[in-house]
Amino acid sequence: MAVVISLLFSLIHRFGLIDLITHLRRLQDTVQASGTLGYALYIALFILATVCLLPGSVLVLAGGIVFGPWLGTLLSLIAATVASALSFLLARWLGRALLLKYVGHTHTFQTIERGIARSGIDFLILTRLIPLFPYNIQNYAYGLTAIRFWPYTLISALTTLPGIFIYTLMASELATDGITLAFILKLSLAGLALFALVQAAKGYARHKRVALPVEDGE
Repeated sequence: MAVVISLLFSLIHRFGLIDLITHLRRLQDTVQASGTLGYALYIALFILATVCLLPGSVLVLAGGIVFGPWLGTLLSLIAATVASALSFLLARWLGRALLLKYVGHTHTFQTIERGIARSGIDFLILTRLIPLFPYNIQNYAYGLTAIRFWPYTLISALTTLPGIFIYTLMASELATDGITLAFILKLSLAGLALFALVQAAKGYARHKRVALPVEDGE
């Protein structure tokens, strides 16, 4: 895995894509200047960032600014779902034995493998809703477990939708109207919504008797 990711990093660095992915203004200008190709460019950059373990927050914000809340959410959701599926399949393609050599000793992988063995799909839902581990690392770790591809992909899409929509909406509102009283109110409501979602997920974990890593003392 380290070799593959290193090769991808080299390619995107050579073409200046790392700077593009990590700088909001440059990314925004490039996508806007690409016309209809901007949709494909945005999705491709999002996928590259996720597979290479780069944070996708800048891309989500850019999607809201450039495309607006609804189209931005749709494009980000498509890109995030495809990217998580590709990372998952890449982990399976490279093989468990090879990847265990690089990540088998990590806390994230060991916790996820135990969680899936104990609680299956419920553990996947909770780790997607509650930010216990970096999202992009989860994609690879789940590829090494026994979980099936389609349930993993569907649940990943559904559980990332609320966060993507809220961040996209806030970015779009800020770019359009700036910091206003209405924006502050919407931001507060969005924060409360995310907090409520996390608390609901924790309640679901208690109801299903799913032991979260923090509860295990790990």
